[in-house]
Amino acid sequence: MDLKEDLILKDSFFKDNFSVDQCLSKYTQKSDLEALRKELKNYGTELQQQMSEILKTETEAIVNLAEYLTNLNSKIENLSVPICQLREEIRTLHDLIQSAENSYKKMLEDLKANNTKKNNIHLKLGITTTSLYIDKLITSESNSFDNVIILERVVNKYSFQRNYMDELGIMSTDTEGIVKDVENKLIEMVNKKFLDAFSSSNSEILTRCLRMYDNLKKQDEVQKTFQVNVVRPALLPLFNERNLEKSQQDINQIYEEVLIFMNTKMNVLFEILAQNPELKCFNFTLNSFWKEFDKQLREGLPYITAPGNPELFQKRYKSTWATLLKIANKCGDDELLQEDDTFQEHLKRFNLPVYFEIRYQQIAGGFENDILTNTDFYASNNEISCKLKNTLALWKGLKKCYDKDVYLDQLADQFLKLSMMLLSRYLRWFKTVLQEKSSFPDDEKWETFIMNSLIDLNILKNLVALNTEKIDDVEKTIFKIIHPNMKFIVLRVYKCNRNSVEEVQSNLKNHLTNIKFQESSMHLQNVGAIPRLYRRTNRSAPKSASTYMIEAVKPIINFHNKFKTVVQSDLNEIMDNVITRVTQQYLTLVQEVLMSVCKTEESLRRLKSRNVNSSEEASPQTDTMSDEMKIREQIKYDVAYFLEKLYNLGSPTSRATMDTLRKETS
Repeated sequence: MDLKEDLILKDSFFKDNFSVDQCLSKYTQKSDLEALRKELKNYGTELQQQMSEILKTETEAIVNLAEYLTNLNSKIENLSVPICQLREEIRTLHDLIQSAENSYKKMLEDLKANNTKKNNIHLKLGITTTSLYIDKLITSESNSFDNVIILERVVNKYSFQRNYMDELGIMSTDTEGIVKDVENKLIEMVNKKFLDAFSSSNSEILTRCLRMYDNLKKQDEVQKTFQVNVVRPALLPLFNERNLEKSQQDINQIYEEVLIFMNTKMNVLFEILAQNPELKCFNFTLNSFWKEFDKQLREGLPYITAPGNPELFQKRYKSTWATLLKIANKCGDDELLQEDDTFQEHLKRFNLPVYFEIRYQQIAGGFENDILTNTDFYASNNEISCKLKNTLALWKGLKKCYDKDVYLDQLADQFLKLSMMLLSRYLRWFKTVLQEKSSFPDDEKWETFIMNSLIDLNILKNLVALNTEKIDDVEKTIFKIIHPNMKFIVLRVYKCNRNSVEEVQSNLKNHLTNIKFQESSMHLQNVGAIPRLYRRTNRSAPKSASTYMIEAVKPIINFHNKFKTVVQSDLNEIMDNVITRVTQQYLTLVQEVLMSVCKTEESLRRLKSRNVNSSEEASPQTDTMSDEMKIREQIKYDVAYFLEKLYNLGSPTSRATMDTLRKETS
């Protein structure tokens, strides 16, 4: 290892990040471990020599330092005693200072408490003196308070001291008695001023009186005074049975008089409260007028709800609701009818479940009776141009649900359910008729009934099952009476009704389709008899369609001609279904016959080829038509007649099936 590398190795031992593994890995790449061991041994010897040299040169200094430290230790021990004494003296001084501080604090607290008591005594003396002075003035010179300004100053002075004492909580029992007596006299005087000012509509004095009530924190007092002395005398003559008889049982007339009082007589108070936001703590409508209105209506007209008379009940409930809504609006909160307990309790006087039960029995019971008693199915001319009496009965029931003299917004969900129940019962009647069919002596009348039923169901869809997502479309139906906030539910009712009606329509169409299919299918089975008519019978070649084909097509043609001007859309669907099914069956039968003919023809050909003799070979060939050809020709005539009569009556779907039939016989 050269000198440079030796220095680098020695310096690496003194680095903070020295690692034995890294050092060995680095230097064993240039030399082996034995050489490195020798180098390290030499370096250790060198360090030992350097340490010996240092000890030789620094021994005296080290000895001197040891002696100095020994002397320093003894000096420190000598200083420990005076330092401990100083610590005790400082601790004693601290305790003295702490004791003095505590004494001073206690003295200051006592002084503060004495000053507070002194101030409280002065305050009590002040309010007592003021109260006694006011009491003396009231007793000796009551006319001195005729001036509302003087009265307001006295009230303000009194209320300031009284509120101050209340906040401090220093009111004693004896002082409270004096103060309370004076306060009652002041309130009595303010009440008199307030009532006089209200009777004369003096807004200035009323405003001052309201401020005095506010300063005295007697808002409830003035509202109670107004209720007893103003509202009660005005409402008491109105809410009684005699006045109701005079109004011909029309509660709305009484309500109108009550609202006139609220909107005219009390208007001066409303204007004052609107112009003075600091007086917002007063609400004469809610705390005076409404309380007396509720009380007088309950006591004076306890039987206003007329539970046994649904017509009168509905009329009075609507009038009461509208009046309460106007009162709530005057209170500044339209939600009071739903949130305020007193409004809710007042409305609970009207038993809505009982009312709906009566209406349910009238509407649903009447409709059920019509369904059970209608022996004649068909109705005369009517407003919705329906064909069946039960459809007309349903319409009358639905109209009754949403009649302005029956319907209530608060029972909207119940009336919606009732209307859906009526429709469901009506549709259930169709299913019952389909199962029985005993009321119709022949198929023609049965077909007529089904088609008329489809007409009525389409009418109902336009009345109670519109296919719309627009709330504005509800305004064109009987559901327009429902509150705007509930009309989105009507759209869901439409969808539910539409699904129910379309299900019954589908059942009726399928039933009628099966009838017409069976009528035609019975004749189409005769296509299998064609081979027997021509095979080995020497029958002449066919020139027209078979009788069975004419009879098979006739029910379909007659059905179309009978109802083509009545209900075009439903007729087209029924015709398409019938033609498709009949064509598919006829195609299957034709294919079976033609396959049988081919097999027979092939068998005969083979038989002839085995039994050929010379005489037959010598016989001349004839141009007569074979039996198989006659069979095919007859089928062509039949198919041509079938397509001629039905092709134009079918839809693209059924025409595709008929095209397949044509190709099969071409």
